[in-house]
Amino acid sequence: MPRRLAVLAAVGALLAPAPAFAKEKAKDDDEKTGTGVSKPAIVDKLAKRGRMDPPDRAQIHRFRGYILLNKGKIEPAAAELRKSLDQKALDAASAQLTTYSLAQLYTQLGQYDEAASLIDAWFAAAEDPKADAYYLKAMILVQQEKFEQALAPARSAVDMTPQPRESWVQLLAAVYIQLRDYPNVAATLERLVAMSPGKKQYWTQLAAVQHHLERADRAVATLKLAGQAALLEDDREQRQLARLLFLRELPFECAQLLEQGLAEGVVAPDADAYRLMSSCYLAARESEKAMEPLAKAAELSPDADMYVLMGQLLLQKERYAPALDALRKGLAKAKAEQRGSLHLLVGVAQLGSDRLEDAERAFRAAQLDAKVRPAAESYLKYLEAQRALRSQQPIQTASNR
Repeated sequence: MPRRLAVLAAVGALLAPAPAFAKEKAKDDDEKTGTGVSKPAIVDKLAKRGRMDPPDRAQIHRFRGYILLNKGKIEPAAAELRKSLDQKALDAASAQLTTYSLAQLYTQLGQYDEAASLIDAWFAAAEDPKADAYYLKAMILVQQEKFEQALAPARSAVDMTPQPRESWVQLLAAVYIQLRDYPNVAATLERLVAMSPGKKQYWTQLAAVQHHLERADRAVATLKLAGQAALLEDDREQRQLARLLFLRELPFECAQLLEQGLAEGVVAPDADAYRLMSSCYLAARESEKAMEPLAKAAELSPDADMYVLMGQLLLQKERYAPALDALRKGLAKAKAEQRGSLHLLVGVAQLGSDRLEDAERAFRAAQLDAKVRPAAESYLKYLEAQRALRSQQPIQTASNR
């Protein structure tokens, strides 16, 4: 047997056909052959057999690379495969296989420029590239942030098979996102939803993109379906759906969703949640139902806004005592620029309760704010007129006797 063939036969007896990419690691560094001698030892022994020509050296480095790869030693494996290719002596099939494997290893090692060069060389010689090769090329280009160039191979990987891997479709969606091609982002996310309906991130991402595309009805429908499938399990997702319902003029459904989320502990009981719920009920013309969440929002909020709104609503209903209570609490949290308006509202509540002296004090405090001074002075004139009218009533009563 010629010496080179003897070398190949000896090493070939140690290994299964070299895989495109090893998925299983060897159990330990002393993995034995049928002879009880470790594979690396036999390869090393063969490498020391006198002077070898380039094809033999190329095969020795190649076999060493795959042995190291099987042991999970990616960096030294890549170095051996590189040495194998550098001999420029492999047969065409082995060179293709080694080139592809090394491109994968360089991708794992984050050496994307080297990986890109290798995968281009592989494609140049490939007769019938498969979908996974297009995926690898697209992934390398994405890592290089060459998103426009990545689109064609990413799309090819997905389109070449009726049942592409989920990771391939994810990569295509990522490319579309980077290219800001949101209609295709939505279409790709719809495909991911169909592939893995139990993954809520696809539903929420799809709803967000639909909302961005001003397809609000679809966004609401998407999140409703996710909610019915019990996939909207966290606070952020529940609020996202609630806001979409509110924007789509479905305020009662918005309020009911938040009320249920708060009751079940999914939505955190904070000021924003209660503010949104009260706004939804008010938009649905359910002002009585709005009062409880409004009061909680006012209590939890660091500012006076919710107390001001609550006081105004109660004044409209001529419920002066609770309005006064809310407005006084608002004064305790009010910013300087809000105090004049609040004193004015307090005066209105006192006036409605027929406490004219207290109303006058509140209106005079409101006079200090230029923004509400005209309104405060108007109320003070009204008070003077009321007092004059009341002072005349006993005289008129006496004269009528």
